[in-house]
Amino acid sequence: MAEETKPQTLNPPTIPTPPPTYSQVSTTPLLPTSKLITLAGQVGLDPTTHTVPSDFDAQVRLSYQNILLALQAVHATPRDIIFVRHYIVKDTGRVGVKSEEELTEVWGRLWIEFMDKEGEGHRPPDTVVGVAALATAALAYECEVWAITHG
Repeated sequence: MAEETKPQTLNPPTIPTPPPTYSQVSTTPLLPTSKLITLAGQVGLDPTTHTVPSDFDAQVRLSYQNILLALQAVHATPRDIIFVRHYIVKDTGRVGVKSEEELTEVWGRLWIEFMDKEGEGHRPPDTVVGVAALATAALAYECEVWAITHG
């Protein structure tokens, strides 16, 4: 198979550099003019200071900024997202809420704000997963997205 039909990976310089075990972004040609974009889970790690804020909402906002920058690196936008998976550490008290209204108020409002501003109000399917821990103890939230671009 020709190299241009194989998945290609990259680490955009605008987002945190990952460990050597993976790349932050993968693009896979689907058709001559379309590609599938998968991002590694983006976390609230500041790419310039290499620090994680202790505030949950600040981590979430930074995760979304890293998603935006990763998508921009491959000429995509949040409007191109086709699937989202949110991972939330259970002991943050941000998962296992009792109602949809509570879920939206707790962290979903930040996703809605992000998608309204950057994704033209697009609401792709998503899954929310409560987890015991993420890669480091400081992380409380991680967001993974898939996107497709045409043209």
